[in-house]
Amino acid sequence: MKSKYDRWLTREMKTWREIGLVDTDTVTKIEGYYNERVIQESNKLGGVLGILGFILIGLGIILILAKNWDLFPRGAKVTLSFLPFLIGSLMGMIVLKKHISGWIKEAIAVFTTIGIVTAVVMSGQIYHIIAEEWMLFFIITLLTLPLIYLYDSTLTLAAYLILGSICMFMTDLIELWIKLGLGISIIGASIPYVIKWYKKDRVNIETSWSSAFIALAGFLFITSLVHDGVLLRELYIVYFILILGIDAGLYEEDVSLGTRPFAVIGNIGLYIMLFIFTFKEFWYYIDTSNVAGEYMIIIAFFLVITIGIVIGLIKLKRNFTKRIYIYLIAVIMIITFRVLGLLNPHTSSVLAILLNIFFVTLAFITLKEGINYSSQGRMNMGLLLLAAITIARFFDSEFSFLVKGIVFITCGAVFLLANFYLMKKRKKELRNV
Repeated sequence: MKSKYDRWLTREMKTWREIGLVDTDTVTKIEGYYNERVIQESNKLGGVLGILGFILIGLGIILILAKNWDLFPRGAKVTLSFLPFLIGSLMGMIVLKKHISGWIKEAIAVFTTIGIVTAVVMSGQIYHIIAEEWMLFFIITLLTLPLIYLYDSTLTLAAYLILGSICMFMTDLIELWIKLGLGISIIGASIPYVIKWYKKDRVNIETSWSSAFIALAGFLFITSLVHDGVLLRELYIVYFILILGIDAGLYEEDVSLGTRPFAVIGNIGLYIMLFIFTFKEFWYYIDTSNVAGEYMIIIAFFLVITIGIVIGLIKLKRNFTKRIYIYLIAVIMIITFRVLGLLNPHTSSVLAILLNIFFVTLAFITLKEGINYSSQGRMNMGLLLLAAITIARFFDSEFSFLVKGIVFITCGAVFLLANFYLMKKRKKELRNV
């Protein structure tokens, strides 16, 4: 079914042809292109439902086997454990031999992944050969990795990274450096897949989704690096700055954010983190227990890489957002406080004031970028950040309802006036074209 935009385009093309803007051959080519796109979108929906069907079948087989598991002898249990994997592998051989692409290949890859999980988990349970749970998921993760490249499957990449994340969260008892190396290895093994798609088409949907999966997996891996119950906030900021720097190296500013998941995830993550940091209570109740030197070395390691990327972007004269300087100053300040032993409840007010200043500066930079680039979304984001910090501080303060009401009305008026100004600016730019 055609969308309202396709129907609008059909009506407009009829008008263009009547007034002589385009000829009949051009209209036919445009209609053919968009009709093909409608068919492709319909196939995508069918593909999603097909993949879901294969997943449900695989899970159904597992549940049926689990229901009657105790009734089978050991030999039958081993055979049944490998049954989903064998079925998936057989179908995969047929798909690869006949060069079948699209959702069928993705579905077979996911089904085979489920088969690997079933085979390893059930075999480990039957023979009691897996001593630690994290090792079990690490083996499953390793066995899943070849399927990503064999089937050229983005969904399998997602499954691989999910399994790797589960493995990371189960590694509480191993050394921090081994855990870090494990996480870097798991993500690093999947990066060639993303690079391949990036070389093929950097704004392709597969490129965007695979990049998004890796960015989210990195966030989960960072979250799993807890040392003696202490989760370092600085590590999150450094990570989000890092992926923003990677995005700036891959894309120019004029490329749509919808095709740049590193930029989307990095900016959203930093907005949220810095907003949380503006609350005095966050720093007052922070865990002040000692953090091992190796943890600080890890933060310094990622920070040096991040600063190196930013310096490289400056040397290459890449047009990247200046907001990244605000993020770097904030994280360096917090790390300095921690290293000097000043990160404690007594300095909560100082940290809160400084980070409120950083957040307001960030909001104004975002607002200015939106106006300069005539970007309504970016401008409204800047206004939203200003409104959020204003409202948050009013809830923290003892002001009357009258004062709060006036401030809210003022914020709303600023939103309306800023959007009105941008609309006038756009109309003026269009008249000057």
